[in-house]
Amino acid sequence: MSLLLTVALYLAIPPVPAQEPVTCWRYQALSNLYTPPLAADMTPAPGQEILICDSEARRLRCIDATGAPCWEYDGKWTKRLVSAPALSNPGADGLRRIAIANGDGSLTCLCAATGTLLWRREPGPVEWGGALWMPGPAEKEQTVVVATETTGVHAFSEGGDLLWHLSETQASPPLLARGRLAAGDTDGDGHFELVGTGRYGVFCASDTGHLLYAQNTGDEFPGGVALADADGDGNAEIYAASRYDAFLWRFDAASGEPAWKAPLYAPVDAYSAAAIAVGDITGDGRDEIVLGDGAGHVYAFSCTGALLWTFQTATEVHAAVSLGDVTGDGCAEVLAASGDHHLYCLDGQGRLVWRHETGLRLVSPPTLTDLDGDGQTDLLLCGSDRLLRRLTTGSRYSSTAMPWPSRGFDSCQSASSLGFVRPGRVQRSVTLPLYGGFEQGKIREGLEQFDSESPFYETLMSRPRGWRLAGTVETSWNITEEKKREGRCSLLVNGAGVVVSEPVPVEAFWRTAAASAYFSGGPGHARLQWQGDHGLLGETELTRTGEETGWTRLENGNIPVPSGARRLVMALASESGPVYWDGAEVTVTLQEPTRCDVLVNQAGYTTGAPKRFVAQANFEAATARYQVIQEDGPVLQEGTLVKAGRIQGCYGNDWGFQYYTGDFTGVETAGACRVRVLLDGVEFISLPFEIAPDRLWTATARAAFRFFYYQRCGMEVPGYHGACHLDDACGPDGAGQQPLWGGWHDAGDYNKYHNAPYVFGLACAYAEQRNAFDALGTEPSGFASFFDEILWGGDHARRMVMADGSAFGPITSGYGYFGPPELETDNLPGTGDERPGNPVSGADPDMHQAALARIAVLLGGKSAMAVEHAVWVETAARSLAYSLKTGRRDLLQLSTAVDLYTCTEDASYAKIAAELCEALFPPQGVESPSALHVELARRCDQALGTRLAESLAPAVLRKAEGMLENSRNPFGVYTFGPPENPNYFGTPTDTGGFHLGTNSHLLEAAGFMALAFQMEPRPEFLVFIYDQFNWVLGLNPYNVCLMEGAGSVSLPSYHHRYTFAGVKRGAVPGGVVNGITWRAVRDDRPFLDISGRDIPAFESNEVWLPHNTAFLKALAYLKTAELK
Repeated sequence: MSLLLTVALYLAIPPVPAQEPVTCWRYQALSNLYTPPLAADMTPAPGQEILICDSEARRLRCIDATGAPCWEYDGKWTKRLVSAPALSNPGADGLRRIAIANGDGSLTCLCAATGTLLWRREPGPVEWGGALWMPGPAEKEQTVVVATETTGVHAFSEGGDLLWHLSETQASPPLLARGRLAAGDTDGDGHFELVGTGRYGVFCASDTGHLLYAQNTGDEFPGGVALADADGDGNAEIYAASRYDAFLWRFDAASGEPAWKAPLYAPVDAYSAAAIAVGDITGDGRDEIVLGDGAGHVYAFSCTGALLWTFQTATEVHAAVSLGDVTGDGCAEVLAASGDHHLYCLDGQGRLVWRHETGLRLVSPPTLTDLDGDGQTDLLLCGSDRLLRRLTTGSRYSSTAMPWPSRGFDSCQSASSLGFVRPGRVQRSVTLPLYGGFEQGKIREGLEQFDSESPFYETLMSRPRGWRLAGTVETSWNITEEKKREGRCSLLVNGAGVVVSEPVPVEAFWRTAAASAYFSGGPGHARLQWQGDHGLLGETELTRTGEETGWTRLENGNIPVPSGARRLVMALASESGPVYWDGAEVTVTLQEPTRCDVLVNQAGYTTGAPKRFVAQANFEAATARYQVIQEDGPVLQEGTLVKAGRIQGCYGNDWGFQYYTGDFTGVETAGACRVRVLLDGVEFISLPFEIAPDRLWTATARAAFRFFYYQRCGMEVPGYHGACHLDDACGPDGAGQQPLWGGWHDAGDYNKYHNAPYVFGLACAYAEQRNAFDALGTEPSGFASFFDEILWGGDHARRMVMADGSAFGPITSGYGYFGPPELETDNLPGTGDERPGNPVSGADPDMHQAALARIAVLLGGKSAMAVEHAVWVETAARSLAYSLKTGRRDLLQLSTAVDLYTCTEDASYAKIAAELCEALFPPQGVESPSALHVELARRCDQALGTRLAESLAPAVLRKAEGMLENSRNPFGVYTFGPPENPNYFGTPTDTGGFHLGTNSHLLEAAGFMALAFQMEPRPEFLVFIYDQFNWVLGLNPYNVCLMEGAGSVSLPSYHHRYTFAGVKRGAVPGGVVNGITWRAVRDDRPFLDISGRDIPAFESNEVWLPHNTAFLKALAYLKTAELK
């Protein structure tokens, strides 16, 4: 597939930064693990199983996806197990069979599911070679073939019958094979051929055992062969390595004639020669040949035999390779297992991506697979330290991005990539974000902005965004409106000097670049500068190509991207002033694999509810279809996708993808499912998800509220932190100590601003669905777990109310502390290191009084937290009195008054509530009602006998209809409008500063819409609600679940201080992060920090209690709506 696509701006989703692998589990064997692990589905249990050869223990072991043993087989072998097992495809009887050869001359066949012996034969000794399976003479039959070291090649049926024997004497010198065979249809006749190496060359045999040729070079070949069509011309090639002399050879598979040989720096050995891998690692659509040698060199050759690069491991010792995408960028990396105890990951240019240390030498390369079907790539690695390791980098698994995923290529050990379906290629052009129109002054992203009081501020803001003056020559330069070719401004350089763009990272799929710029005035020159790891690689001058209305055009097109380029800079050189510059632009052409992410709600879908998904592809398909499939089961629904087009933010920034939407609301079959998408016949598949009754609730409700427990302050939270901040808090001057331990850490920091808003929100959610929340568990206090958590936060909010009814100020020590919370202070009041609050009194108490009054109603007269019910009531009343006295008369005062009337039946509170109702719900109606308006209207109607909810309904429905207009996009998410040009993330026009992702915005919208649905159950309202949950739970451009642990793919790291308290990734179960936000000022494309850094961007990756509060409120309102 070759497509041409032009995109207005740069890449929508940035490449996934490389993550070093983490260990999921280890399995301890008894002896060396020489052979590579074989991973495939062998038993009825979920996921794949793994075969390993416990060498000196002489046991074949089957391990499940969790690292637990399934079975072991003791074949009474008399030699160690160093020959790799081969697994058949299911036969006519449904069985998968394992064949394993041994140096004692045996070939053993086992049932893969149980490890029971099926048969054993004695063809001859095999040490470092092995058996392979290939199609048999009859349909659905398979043949197992083994090349021996002394007696030639033998083929057996599934049942163990000898089909043929190619004697070693059929060739001269005799066929003595130490390495693996390869099998594939090399001539297109529908029959497999077998190729391998004898001691001095290569040979080929038919599937009936006839020797077709033996090509001897006289060099010694200690390993096996790889069979491939590297150049894609339809003709198969054989690749093999010799050690005396040291060459990589390419032979024509049809004739055996050598096509070329490339010298190696050192000889190969049996380990490295057995691991020749062929696949596209540069992204150019043609395969490279990759191998190691016995001295730690890793080589990449082009299909023409040209050496592209070499890499040297830390120690001069053997290396063996496999190929596959382990970074998630769509391009295969080289995985080199080394005798120096390390697994190396190299990119397509031979640069080190990461290095993972093990205990002893590694003989075989890792096997790459998705072991448990979670959509993430697993690296299975065997070592001489007796360990099988399951590693992961968290990257997405794609079979088309695994050109050579194991030493033997596949579980049959065919060592052949013939028939491997390469991904299609998309060619597209993107314009880099150089800001070469010079329309904007300097922009500073992030919290800290330029100091407007600085004496240099005006000068700084006159300089163009994204550009700087090179060198030390003081030259006047600034954006100006005096003269421009287009737009509003141009760049004026008033003297000799060079202005350069900010460096742009060069991506793996760049092929060519084209650049242009315009100048007016004194002589000017422009060039592209290509920078590598060690400085400037080269420069490309732009040439003068024409004049137009006083402007000279400089340009250069079709510039090849140099090998090793890491960054690109445009330089504009002025010989003398004044020189005006405008229209500086660089466009790059990319050629990348076709890609489509099938985006689903990873937490699952509820039966009877809307079920939508989105396909996000980097190409436009002529045909687009989908199937909803059960795991290992039938197709539940199929249909045609709706083409939704492209997404552009309000500033014209294209997201880089074509979008297609699908709806499977009609699927009601419970169970594990996936969505399969077919774009022009190419298959893409989603992550797994569950369909079940009440699935959204059961998958998320407990985790969402349990998150608050993990955020507790003032007590030990086992597995997260010790008892902390027991000395909270003092006043801003260190005086005025108050007993304000407890509550919750607000976010990924340890600050406690005011917990009261979360207490109030949780209490409202609890009142909405008390029975459902009660069913989620009970605590030793006797209260339901959910209510118990409310009481923990509520008790802190109660103590935050001062004697005059006002609130103590936010408790914070800032953002500089990164460590365990229990070490931030000494936890002893009055010692001088207490965290301060400001002010000691006089802070806004509105949320406190509303939260405490809600709790008083929910307690129903009971005591809690060793506090009498009357104290809860009195504190709320005292705070209400303070607010009314200071002129506060809003919704929170109404909430407090009506709740106090409910608990006390004191008519004075009814009078206050009635007066507030009259002011807050005027006869002409509420212009823009909130969820709190609706919730309070219902509460007042119940307590006071009003009919506020009925009068409020028209305004609520009008607002809901307007919200629908702002959600008309492929994802159905609620944007900041307007409908005709939506701003998805509230992206600003000209200044940076504090901003967060949109999860609370979306979840609060879902909650409001659920209340509207309760008033009038329109189907489109329900779709809107689920669309917001879908985005948070994985149906977003990053295919990442934004609630930790609720989906298959979570963030690689969180902005949380718990990271430095020993919590891996800073991951707190159930935590909802700030969410996806804007990329940059005037750049309304999505951003989520997937770098995996210890401290990722807080804007997107920090958990915060308001998000979980909004999630639970929306969930409760939705449950009520669906019950109605």
